[in-house]
Amino acid sequence: MEVKYQIWDVFTNKIFTGNPLAIIPDASQLSDKQMQSIAKEFNLSETSFILNKEKADFRARYFTPTREVPMAGHPTIGTIYSLWDSGQIDVDEIGLELNAGVFPIKLDYQNNKLQRVWMNQGIPKIIATCHNKQAIAKALGLSEIDIVADLPIQVVSAGLEFLLVPLKSLPALAKANLKIDLLPDVLAKDHRAVFAFTLDAPESELRGRMFAEAFGVIEDPATGSAHGPLGFYMATNNLLKFQNGVARFTSHQGVEMGRASQIELKVSKQKAGFEVKIAGQAVKIAEGKLFL
Repeated sequence: MEVKYQIWDVFTNKIFTGNPLAIIPDASQLSDKQMQSIAKEFNLSETSFILNKEKADFRARYFTPTREVPMAGHPTIGTIYSLWDSGQIDVDEIGLELNAGVFPIKLDYQNNKLQRVWMNQGIPKIIATCHNKQAIAKALGLSEIDIVADLPIQVVSAGLEFLLVPLKSLPALAKANLKIDLLPDVLAKDHRAVFAFTLDAPESELRGRMFAEAFGVIEDPATGSAHGPLGFYMATNNLLKFQNGVARFTSHQGVEMGRASQIELKVSKQKAGFEVKIAGQAVKIAEGKLFL
């Protein structure tokens, strides 16, 4: 059996930057075991498998090299770009069905060319607050003084849980290196993902790094599913400036890996809380066939 695949660089408009994503445009004949094996073979942060729709306009499943995840950001952006590139999308709003539910997607166009894709991650939830800053710092190979004293370390989720750790400086962020065995028991054993970030980034509004060894990914160049939680964290801790109920900012990730990525965020005040949307671009770099 021959199966077509594509490779897209996501959260960028330049090849060899951003977060690489493998896409199987038609995974309808693949078993769960085959999908996991293919994801392990590509060995990227995630591989997206596009399937026959059931509850929305399109449907996909995402696998890391070691497990399936119910939702993710950079596979969503890349998958929508792939569907648009193949002529399957010519509207500006669709629903994408993932294992975590149906996510509203908005497409921005300019001169009939797709400019960016927005993923609505809803209103995230604070799952827990970690008060042991010394232990978190030690797990990241840092000192407690490297962590911002007046901001919390929190587990926040928009479908996947992430431990958000605010650091004082770019040097501290560059030095960070997660030792997962030292991480306090604040996350599920199979989902110990840590997003460390700093506002001390002169060339951008925010710089972050994602450590996700539990997913089979030592460090991730761009993590869309962490940025819904990040936007919510920024809003609830009064770190954003709102105009007419909306705040926007840009996050940079992957710089330390040589895979610079850019993620746009829009946070809106709603009656139920802060709703977060993330956006990014993608560029196709390869396509071919798998022989199964």
